Amino acid sequence: MMIGNNIHYIKAYTEVNCLLEYLPQSYIDRLPKKLIELIKRQSNEQYKINIDINKSLLEQNFSTKTKDLIAVINYNYWSTDEERQQLKNKFYENEKRYQTELLEKYNPNDIFKKKEAKTDVTENIETNLQMVEYKENIFRRILNKIKRIFI
Repeated sequence: MMIGNNIHYIKAYTEVNCLLEYLPQSYIDRLPKKLIELIKRQSNEQYKINIDINKSLLEQNFSTKTKDLIAVINYNYWSTDEERQQLKNKFYENEKRYQTELLEKYNPNDIFKKKEAKTDVTENIETNLQMVEYKENIFRRILNKIKRIFI
């Protein structure tokens, strides 16, 4: 059973599986056996990964989903209580900053102000328009009189 058939998830599980091979056994011992089995089952052996052991984890060319998986594993299994609290505070700050950006971008109060500004523009256009009187040419008037006689 594949959890994520999406190629991005398969790539992420494969990268995490490859990364686990380079970690010390003490880190792997902290992980539940079911999680290790899941990672191995979801990974694709045909996908080739190049890990440079001279670079840090952040410098590796991992996908965003891989970094997310590593962050969750780190938070749940490898962090101490103090580190978890620091990570929780960082997550909270990031979420708060993200929500503030969303509020600035999609503020419901500003949506109505923008709508009112648009209606002012249309009202100005309507007031500047004038009625033009339509005058029939002489031939049209004669033809209309002849039609009225026979109708």
